[in-house]
Amino acid sequence: MSHRRLAVVLLAAVALAGPACAKRDPAVKTLQVYDLLAAFPRAVVAVPGPDYVARGDFTVAREALPSLYLHPTSTVQFPPVRVSSQSVLTFRIGVRDEAWSQPGDGVDFTVFVQGTGPRVKAFSRYIDPKHVAEDRHWIDARVPLRAFAGQDVRITFATGPGPAGDTTNDWAVWGEPMIILAAK
Repeated sequence: MSHRRLAVVLLAAVALAGPACAKRDPAVKTLQVYDLLAAFPRAVVAVPGPDYVARGDFTVAREALPSLYLHPTSTVQFPPVRVSSQSVLTFRIGVRDEAWSQPGDGVDFTVFVQGTGPRVKAFSRYIDPKHVAEDRHWIDARVPLRAFAGQDVRITFATGPGPAGDTTNDWAVWGEPMIILAAK
C-alpha cells in the first residue's frame, strides 16, 4: 500500500471511529501531511521546455501513482513549509515503463533542502532501468528532516542525466511526494 493510500485509510478509520476511539487507544495517531503535488502550482519550476514537467498519474512497473514527471535537466522548488524534529520527506522514484526499451543512460534524482542555512543535498540516487533490471520498479525513499526542526524549509527536486550526460528518454517520475510533518 502506498504512503498516500495508507494516510487516507488511517484518517478515514479515525474519522469513522470517532474521537472516542482515539482517546481509548493510544496507538491511533493522526498524521499531518504536506502534499507536494498539491503545492506544485505554487512551486518554482526550472525546465528547458514546457513538456519537461507534468503532474499526473504515471506508471512504473505497471503501477500508476500520483506523481511529478520531471525530465532532466530540471528542478522544482516547492514553497516553504515549517518542519519539526519528527518530519520526514517521503517519495518514490522511477523511470516510466515506456522508456525502458529506448536509448539512454538513466537518471540521477537529487533532493536539496534549504532552511535558514545553506542548501543541503539530502538525497541522491542514480537509476538506470534501461540497463539494470533491479531498477525497474518504484524505489521508496525517506529523508528525515530533524536537522531542520523549527525551520521553514524549501524542498527542491532535481533530475539530471546519467554518466554519459544523455537525457534521451529520461522519463523520470517522483511518486507520491509528501512531508509527514508530525504524528499526534
